Amino acid sequence: MSNEIELKFEINTSDIANLRYFLDQWADSDEVEFLTISPAKNSSTKLNLTSTYYDTSDYYLRNNQCGLRVRECESDHEKEFEITLKRDSKSVSGLHERAEFNVDLPNSEPNLAVLPHMALPYNCDIERLQRDLLPLFSTDFKRQTWLISFASSEIEVALDQGEIKSNKKVKIIQEVELELKQGNKQDLFNFALELSRFHLHLFSQSKAARGYCLLKNASLKTCQFDFQAHQDLASLLRFWQQNEEYALEVNDLELYKQTLNQINYILIDKNLPFEPEFTQWQMALLTINSVKEFAFSEINTKFRLMLIANMTINQ
Repeated sequence: MSNEIELKFEINTSDIANLRYFLDQWADSDEVEFLTISPAKNSSTKLNLTSTYYDTSDYYLRNNQCGLRVRECESDHEKEFEITLKRDSKSVSGLHERAEFNVDLPNSEPNLAVLPHMALPYNCDIERLQRDLLPLFSTDFKRQTWLISFASSEIEVALDQGEIKSNKKVKIIQEVELELKQGNKQDLFNFALELSRFHLHLFSQSKAARGYCLLKNASLKTCQFDFQAHQDLASLLRFWQQNEEYALEVNDLELYKQTLNQINYILIDKNLPFEPEFTQWQMALLTINSVKEFAFSEINTKFRLMLIANMTINQ
């Protein structure tokens, strides 16, 4: 078992080439530096990944905060299969933390018996669950990864491009994930700040969550502003994230402006430790005329990363 800690972003097509160049240069510098220590170090890889997600007809796994997939990984004309179960997910804006169990498989058939018993829900009838498993949706995407040494940490950056398919519908995958392989969260956030120049948008929806939405034909909903958002920064960030993703989906500029103004009103009294960035963000609010342009802007992403880092690291 591993404890997965990652930041997830969406990226515009027009920014991908510049991001790739930046990461290639960084990874190449790392590779030269560590060549004498680890000659086999491979700083960048390209993979074709196809995953099928499983659950029961009544969504037993989903209702118990679990996600199950079997992934086929193809690289250099070789195929490998892996079963993954993720559970106990915690998410704040685009920061995701969850327990993850990965086991190699000989083929694409899901086999729950190879997973440690602790991975599955308490008192789970494994044999019955195995019989009831159904393939629900799939993902098919190309992944390029870079292994980055940053400060005292090692961070894997993954660029995913492809699609989620379910219920005869498709959602596009075009995202960047930063996963902390070893080290500390502060380094993860600081490196994300380095990448904010490439107009990354913090994203809260996992591939599995989007697959279930397609399957159920569910649409995004707005989040109502309530008293809890005044008292609790995590609630305020959830309000921000949910309404920003909704506004992006339907291009609702008025709702987005209202959301940002409510957030600004609350943050004024918070005595934030990064005043210059807050002031820049407030100034940018005065000229907002596009949901996507502002949501993907460097100042919006940078300011939100600082808020999340300040909340999660100082807990």
